Amino acid sequence: MLISKRSRRKSALFESRFRDGSGGDFPLRQYLRCREDFTSGLVHIVLFVVFVVVLVMFTFTVGDLFSTHGADLNPWYGRGCLFLMGLFILSVLRRLYYKVMELREIRAEMSRLKGEFRNQDYQEQ
Repeated sequence: MLISKRSRRKSALFESRFRDGSGGDFPLRQYLRCREDFTSGLVHIVLFVVFVVVLVMFTFTVGDLFSTHGADLNPWYGRGCLFLMGLFILSVLRRLYYKVMELREIRAEMSRLKGEFRNQDYQEQ
């Protein structure tokens, strides 16, 4: 899990997504929290993908608008507008990439936690 959007997790203080707790069910509680975060992250990814598709369609519409109605304008207006739309699409794709990386880390932590609470159940029996 990223500490912030721009930095990788580097501190040894953040070994787990949640603070240490007491009780035997703690790995299970962590797993359930991670699963909830994973599910909400999947919804965010779907929304990001839909947003990128809408932005691409809007960019084509703006390009058609400039080609149809912008004959008397300087051609750099249309190019500049398309360039700005491209930058905006790239920034949304960057956020999508970071969200996917975050979900990969959550999934890895979920696997680790699942192993912990399964091993804990076998030790108790």
